[in-house]
Amino acid sequence: MNILLKNIPIGTTGYELADFVESEFNMHSAEEKKLSVSVCCIEMLERQDNFCHPVEQYGIIRVSPQNLARRVIRQLDGCLFEKLTITVREYFIRSVVNDPRLNLIDTPEVMLEKRVRDRREHLLIYSRQI
Repeated sequence: MNILLKNIPIGTTGYELADFVESEFNMHSAEEKKLSVSVCCIEMLERQDNFCHPVEQYGIIRVSPQNLARRVIRQLDGCLFEKLTITVREYFIRSVVNDPRLNLIDTPEVMLEKRVRDRREHLLIYSRQI
């Protein structure tokens, strides 16, 4: 199962994230079975919003089996990582083919022509020539 870690500090490397996840999970786990995260199973992503938000960094970690991954999500959600509260949830791979935003129905030509014609026939009531 892939796990998404949001709100991690900018500039965090895969080694730091793996070390944090291992230490935080193993510290609160009472079982003899300890979690070990390989750095090759970590993917770091960055995203910047076009409006006013700065760069955001995400981490995706592959953990198996699924019951262990669910325990990791429960224990790490809301933990502090370098003074930031991180959000942890399952990562879903979404298909671009099924994106409803790509299947928008265009405005029919009849409606476009009517709208343009209405603008051309509009009278300027309060206009005067200067």
